Amino acid sequence: MIVAADDLLDWVADREALLIAAWTPAIERATGWERPFAEVLASELQNAMVTTWLNGGSERDFLRLVAQSNTGLLTHVEKAIAGRFYDVTLKLARAAVRHVRDHRSTIMAYKYGMVVGDGRTNPSHLTLQQVLLPKTHPFWLRFQPPFGMDCRCGTNLMTQSQFARSGRTITSDTDLAWIEAQLHDDWPSDFLPLLDFRKPLPIAIDAEPKVHLTAEQLAGILAAFR
Repeated sequence: MIVAADDLLDWVADREALLIAAWTPAIERATGWERPFAEVLASELQNAMVTTWLNGGSERDFLRLVAQSNTGLLTHVEKAIAGRFYDVTLKLARAAVRHVRDHRSTIMAYKYGMVVGDGRTNPSHLTLQQVLLPKTHPFWLRFQPPFGMDCRCGTNLMTQSQFARSGRTITSDTDLAWIEAQLHDDWPSDFLPLLDFRKPLPIAIDAEPKVHLTAEQLAGILAAFR
């Protein structure tokens, strides 16, 4: 599923205060700065990311923009912090936007987990690849990846016909309980307010209720105005 750049930009722009609050403690730890200075840098990074995407730029453009802000940090430290900010914030934005797209899809009935499965993968995340459930199952509100800053797990959707052809079965309640016991979340508490992809979304309701009339009812109404 393709995620539009405009949707990502909107997410980052709308969550300015939450991003600054989440990243300030991490920047404090990485730099040894006092909180007010760390907060200023977090704000500059968020603004640089929005500016970069408004101009259709990439991570390279973002890093160049940060370098021009004269943070006072050593070059390699500044690049490491800025790169981390970009990668993790993009990961959060993608997950949140996909959550909305999944919710709106009317033909995709099922969701399944995907794991990279290389040497960098957290072993506790491997069981996610065994999960295949209806996309509305409450499991996805508790364990929708990513599970931390370095997690590369994801999900994908499939239609009823794709499910029928796949030969796979819905994960049983017994297996799901065991899988949930294995999965571990590594997000720092400061980032929890940003986990939009684990929040239920409202059910869409037509702004104007539709009234369905039979031919006889319609004829009766029209007759009253003759």
